[in-house]
Amino acid sequence: MTRSVVGPRVGVNPYGYYDVAAREYAITRPDTPTPWINYIGEGRFGGIVSNTGGGYAFDRDPRDRRVSRYRYNALPADQPGRYVYLRDDASGEFWSVTWQPVRGELDRYECRHGPGYTRISSARDGIAAELLYFVPPAAGGTPWRCELWVLRVRNEARQPRRLRSFSYVELGYLDALVDQQNLDWAQHIVRSRVVDGAILTGTVFRPETTFFAASAPPDGFDSDREAFVGRCRDLANPLVVERGEPTGSEAPRGNNIGSLCHRMALEPGEERQLVYVLGVEDDPDEIERARAAFREPAAAGAAFAALREDWDVYLSRLRVETPDRELDAMVNVWNQVQCRTTLHWSRFASGYETGLGRGMGTRDSAQDTLGTLHAAPEPARETLTRLWRLQFRDGHAWHQFFPLSGEGSAGLAAEIPDWPQWFCDDHLWLVIAVCAYLRETGDLAYVGQLVPYADAPEESVWEHMLRALRFTLDNRGPHGLPRVGFADWDDTLNVDHGSGKAESVWCAMQFCRAALDLAELAGELGRTTEAAGFRHQVRTMADAVNEHAWDEAWYARAFDDDGEPIGVAAETARRIDMNPQTWCVIGEVAPRERAEQALASMHELLATEFGIALLDPPYEGGTERVRGTSTYPPGAKENGGIFCHANAWAIVAAAALGQGDRALDYYRRILPLSRSDADRYLAEPYVYCQNVCGPAHPQFGLGRNAWLTGTAAWTFVAATQWILGIRPTHRGLRIAPALPSDWDGFRATRVFRGVVYEIEVERAGSGSTVSLVVDGEPLAGDVVPLPDARDRVFVRATVS
Repeated sequence: MTRSVVGPRVGVNPYGYYDVAAREYAITRPDTPTPWINYIGEGRFGGIVSNTGGGYAFDRDPRDRRVSRYRYNALPADQPGRYVYLRDDASGEFWSVTWQPVRGELDRYECRHGPGYTRISSARDGIAAELLYFVPPAAGGTPWRCELWVLRVRNEARQPRRLRSFSYVELGYLDALVDQQNLDWAQHIVRSRVVDGAILTGTVFRPETTFFAASAPPDGFDSDREAFVGRCRDLANPLVVERGEPTGSEAPRGNNIGSLCHRMALEPGEERQLVYVLGVEDDPDEIERARAAFREPAAAGAAFAALREDWDVYLSRLRVETPDRELDAMVNVWNQVQCRTTLHWSRFASGYETGLGRGMGTRDSAQDTLGTLHAAPEPARETLTRLWRLQFRDGHAWHQFFPLSGEGSAGLAAEIPDWPQWFCDDHLWLVIAVCAYLRETGDLAYVGQLVPYADAPEESVWEHMLRALRFTLDNRGPHGLPRVGFADWDDTLNVDHGSGKAESVWCAMQFCRAALDLAELAGELGRTTEAAGFRHQVRTMADAVNEHAWDEAWYARAFDDDGEPIGVAAETARRIDMNPQTWCVIGEVAPRERAEQALASMHELLATEFGIALLDPPYEGGTERVRGTSTYPPGAKENGGIFCHANAWAIVAAAALGQGDRALDYYRRILPLSRSDADRYLAEPYVYCQNVCGPAHPQFGLGRNAWLTGTAAWTFVAATQWILGIRPTHRGLRIAPALPSDWDGFRATRVFRGVVYEIEVERAGSGSTVSLVVDGEPLAGDVVPLPDARDRVFVRATVS
């Protein structure tokens, strides 16, 4: 049984705290305001695990290869999941190791979410138990299509105890949409059989078999849910557990489950360990390989140690030590864990996205790479290459796709086929992400890689990027700004109804950022003529923005289908919108004075204690002019809510202007570990959420859509590259922090292109000028070039 050694704590709230030394978020009560989840797996087999064992598993695609069932927005909440019941033979009492689904009284309970694993422990009446869930790392380069549940049960009483354990997991049809919606067919085609103690579930016409087995032969089993639960009962009081005897049911159809029963006779102090294996395979030999690999509990221990080692390496590539302990906790562990998770699953499967209809987002996945480049450049490159396949030869891209089939889709735009079927920002994010990848890795050969289009033969990545810019330039409105298409980054800004007059001011700024990045890259490639052309495009676009979109104190958000401005002082609703005020800095569009004024207006009119609202005032009632935004009530999501993703851009913009105090202030306003008011916030306090209800909402401060959000990558970039100022460039590592006034300095370790940089920053004055000493020698400028032969560089930066 694992004993937790409690280290320093941060982010304490009534339900738990972050254990700094263990790198785990410890949840000390099972009745959290919402299910507080974790992800297991690293992009292939994996799934969601809540703090009470709820959640589900899938193999690569939660729509097309769903392994276990979960019911969203149901009562009882957060069911079913991965459960083990324990029953005392003498008294007949039973309970769940994970509290759910019995929800009986426990003497103690704790859930610890760690990077890639969850451990839930509990005790009742002298019996201590623990369940550890994780996906074993690939063995010899071959990924496992299974997960492990490691059960430990120990007798802490003074007398011998006889127990029985009953596992429970629901096994449906792999096509989750069919499993949930076509019950007439799905309930007839899925059946189970038991072979050598393993429950095997599948159909007669597909090769895939879902399997559930244990490291020890079971003393009984059930694979039929109705036989296990009984009539007029639920998972809190299943008939088999209440009676203490499995029925041996093999489901010929209907609702299939994995329930294995084991008898346990425990002397005082004795412990029993079982390892359950849940997975899916097309080949029966692979099922036996997985069972054989983890038949001995020691093998599961070795796999868990390998998982921990993998995460140790991943997290070692950037570590910081600042005066802000909560910032350190997020940057060093959980922000990186969240970034890696979003790279794997985009916005596909979470506590809010059911994994059925949305797929992976093009813009989402492109931005997700930004938070993982420092530690996992190869998976990021693979993701970018996959995304380029979604681009059409005219330059625009599919809005989303499904990971197994590669099937692309226009996403929300398909709901209104008479409106534009493209988003104006998707293709530009690919350019920005590729340029970031090249600055991080120096892998300039990537621009020559050949990738096919969605509708045409292959061309180089360089040509793909040129076509992305050309699409924007070819689709401009009357003010010379990019047409909105169905929407821009704000999916609900549905102002382009086909007249050709609707334009996105924000996308113009995004275009400038993309073109500036390409100009810099072209210079590195020796393409000086093209570099000059990109810079000319930036000047032309920026001039159009400043001529037509400046509204005396801030920038307009867009122009509608009639060519009228949105996000200006003359409006009744949405007088000011956040995004153009931050991106006028990020895109280097605004003169310094205007940039400072735009940020000041944003701060004055939109900043709240929980972050900056996306717009104000919110719309009151639906309007066809903007459509999607106005469907939300005031203060919700894009209609005046606090979009944490966009707040990260405010951090970047403030730091870029040298406003270190304000950048840190904005960072802390959306920092989940700073939210001690868990019953108001509701969401997980160890990862960022997508949005927080804004000041116009009756639930102001409530967090939603945690985990799978662009907030993860962009907040990581904002903290590490802009507040701390450690930014990769084509020529080396830039050290240019926006140091908060009450910080004396900070330390960081950053791996960049195979070299370890030990960085120490010290304040020596109130300014922002950086002086560098590298390996004991003064260095002009703020970019540390790559060393000739050394694999470790010591950098001392003085800010004065």
